Amino acid sequence: MRPVASPPRPWADRPTSPVQPAQLEIHYQPIADVQGGGIVGAEALLRRRMPSGVVQIAARFLPLAEATGLLVEIGRRVIDRACGQAATWQAFRRGAWVTVNLSSRQLADPALVDWVEAVLTRHALRPDLLVFDIPEYVVAESALDGGPRLQHMRELADLGVRIAVDDAGTGAPAPSYLPFVPVSMLKIDGRVVRGDSPLLPELVALGQQRELTVLAEGVELEEQLAQVTELGVDLVQGYAIGRATSPDRIAQTLRNWT
Repeated sequence: MRPVASPPRPWADRPTSPVQPAQLEIHYQPIADVQGGGIVGAEALLRRRMPSGVVQIAARFLPLAEATGLLVEIGRRVIDRACGQAATWQAFRRGAWVTVNLSSRQLADPALVDWVEAVLTRHALRPDLLVFDIPEYVVAESALDGGPRLQHMRELADLGVRIAVDDAGTGAPAPSYLPFVPVSMLKIDGRVVRGDSPLLPELVALGQQRELTVLAEGVELEEQLAQVTELGVDLVQGYAIGRATSPDRIAQTLRNWT
């Protein structure tokens, strides 16, 4: 039996924490449907606003959070808030979904699946409207070791939550792990897209063969958008579509761009 997920511990009782809750914000980057047109969802991106006003991306402060034992706690709050936003967005576009990044440590959390199930129930959000972005190297490692991380992916998929391979093209070759993991989306890394890599058409073709949703990340220029569209990707994300912004602006976009 899995341990029951406990309620989030108040951050107020962690006064010496180097990452304070009041500093943390979630911005959302829109995701567009290439073939059908319109915004269909958004990726939740954690940011830290420093007292100076400087906004840090997650890569700048999450290693510190992990080192001080706060990563899982922060991750739970991101999942909770992102699911709440996705539930709100249904008033503007039914079926709008949200993606949330999941690290190796979060994926190994024994209470993860129960926590996610409780959050989905609390927000009355359909499980398929939550997508977990898991780095390619973590997916590959999990497929190889067959341990708790792989089991948690399978249990999340059984709930109806979608699993995406994030940063595809930067880790292990996709054919080596895809047969063993319950993924439904392949997110091709922006460096592969922007670098005009020969991996790009190969990954698109592989995703299509396996009937996965294929998303091109980091699409910044119109010519890049034209290229991935011609290759037949399903979804695109990047500056050519929109920068990360507030949840209210995403709601406005969903209302206007359908």
